[in-house]
Amino acid sequence: MKKRAKAETTRERILDTALGLFRKSGFDATTMRDVAKAAGTSLGSAYYYFPSKEALVLAHWETQMVEHEQRARKVFSHSADLGERLRAVFDVRLDLMKDDRKLLTGLFRTIGDPESAVSVFARETAPIRSRSISLLSEALEVPEVPDELRSQAALALWVLMLGTVLYFVHDDSPGQVRTRDLARGAIDTLVPLLPWLAAPMAAPLRERVFALLTNAQLWPPEPPVLPPESAARTARAPRKSKKAARNR
Repeated sequence: MKKRAKAETTRERILDTALGLFRKSGFDATTMRDVAKAAGTSLGSAYYYFPSKEALVLAHWETQMVEHEQRARKVFSHSADLGERLRAVFDVRLDLMKDDRKLLTGLFRTIGDPESAVSVFARETAPIRSRSISLLSEALEVPEVPDELRSQAALALWVLMLGTVLYFVHDDSPGQVRTRDLARGAIDTLVPLLPWLAAPMAAPLRERVFALLTNAQLWPPEPPVLPPESAARTARAPRKSKKAARNR
């Protein structure tokens, strides 16, 4: 038991140290050697717990996902107002990212790389992606949103959240207030439309949207391929190329 607790403490120290360095110096400029030295551990130990810098990021995102779910569900538990529930999901996401703009800026090239473990559509990020969509689906569990529309609307809102995150990284307004105004404005515009989209007259529009999502391979949403708690631990190190050199 003591050995397990010590291992968990070491893992958390390495992760916290890495996040501090990423936020200060950026993702690209920080090496695994830097992380190990600052955490007071060996390079081999750092690689034992996190086989790559990407694995560190995945572990951070998993931790954030847990907090995202907990904080959003507190709002769900006392509010049946659709707008309030959706705003909570978006507001909490932005709150959790407020210290990570420099990290995200450095990650954007990696996030866009289809071979990267932290790509938005990577196999390794599938559990987090699935949980994000599920949380939005929970927010939509109100009488005015029909069951048959809920999963599709959740996916569409997740795509909106991706766009919000992109804008957030480039938003230099104090506290990124423009991003928050954009997200809330979009939600306030969409909420009155959701019940209408379930009506028979909206069927052609729904079919067209779903056809577009299907063609883009966004629909149906893929199931998680790994348990959420194990995704970061099993994230592969970058392919043996220039990427591997950046981790040294």
